[in-house]
Amino acid sequence: MKKNSIKEVHVLRALAFLAVVLQHSIGHYLSEPDTTLSDGVMFTLFLLISKFSVPVFIFITGLVLFYNYDGPLRYGSFLQKRLKDIGIPYLFWSIVYAAPALLQSTGVFTGIQQFAGLAFTGKASYHLWYIVMIIPFYVTFPLWRWVIRKVRSRILTSGRAIAAMVLLAAVYVYGMTLIWPIYQVAEQWNVPVLTPMLTEYADRNSLYFFYYFVLGAVSGLALTQWREWLRRNGPLVYAVFFSLSAYLTYRVVVGFENTPASQNHYEDLLLLRPVTAVFLIASILVTYKFGMRAAESVKGVTRRALWMVSQYSYGAYLIHALMLTWATLLSDLLLPQMNVTLRMILAFILCSAMSVLATFALSRIPFLGQWMTGLGKAKKKPQPVPSLSADSMKG
Repeated sequence: MKKNSIKEVHVLRALAFLAVVLQHSIGHYLSEPDTTLSDGVMFTLFLLISKFSVPVFIFITGLVLFYNYDGPLRYGSFLQKRLKDIGIPYLFWSIVYAAPALLQSTGVFTGIQQFAGLAFTGKASYHLWYIVMIIPFYVTFPLWRWVIRKVRSRILTSGRAIAAMVLLAAVYVYGMTLIWPIYQVAEQWNVPVLTPMLTEYADRNSLYFFYYFVLGAVSGLALTQWREWLRRNGPLVYAVFFSLSAYLTYRVVVGFENTPASQNHYEDLLLLRPVTAVFLIASILVTYKFGMRAAESVKGVTRRALWMVSQYSYGAYLIHALMLTWATLLSDLLLPQMNVTLRMILAFILCSAMSVLATFALSRIPFLGQWMTGLGKAKKKPQPVPSLSADSMKG
């Protein structure tokens, strides 16, 4: 029996995709020589309001998986669906992004080796790290489900559940303080696989993002209580979010250098930092509250646009790095000599629209469309509770 639709998930997925594009648009213009101090401040504010993207995608993955799969799990079919909907499109676009490097390979075997390394690590393009990070959550889903169900059976009241999640959040935030010491120790040990996972590829280590997945899982298992808790505790959530926003803005802006040429730095906004982790948890709560309100109140063209972005978000995510190249060229052509922030905003709008429309068009290609986007031709509207492009943006 199908469950009721989680309407706010469509809003969250659409917003998270747009936030990713906004961050990458900012990333393109950060190094522009004519970037001023005021541009740096604007970029800081835009980065803060869009930083929720990755945590929200991970949160959605946990929420949708635990909401949908509360009965018997056929693990083989589960993995087969994820391979078809996520894995194959990922490999297709990895080939596209890696093509320039692969064409310079000295031989076929060398090229295959090179591509395997790029695909396994997500280094074919700067944005593909996320897919490499999220896939282990799907592969280990039965283990996560078993652990969370065991813990849930011992927590008999909502008060205890909240206390457990707060305690786990504290453990997670403390864990962020250990990442650098772990990095140093792992580098000294030089253990194959383990050392790269804790050093060079630490930013795509799933364990460093586990709390957002668990928070989504708990929300999916107790959706009604989760919504009600957010409604009751809105003032507290907003207070934490805006306080941390102000603090992080100050930390970033105070570090700006006026000479030479506004060399602005944004290290304080990196994902794997203790204060940032608290901010991101608060961001998930604020974004979900907004998603609930938008799902209830947004109508007409805006609603259809959000639902369309949500439906095509996975393919659009995969293709957006390619579209951003064209979007920035168009923006600079249309707004020559204009303020860097304005050019960034136009590039963001163009890239978002081009990515979604390109995914829509590609998904209509018989057979190949699903390989490229994870969406079959027959899928014309979002399902009640989608699965991977589907699960988080898919995830």
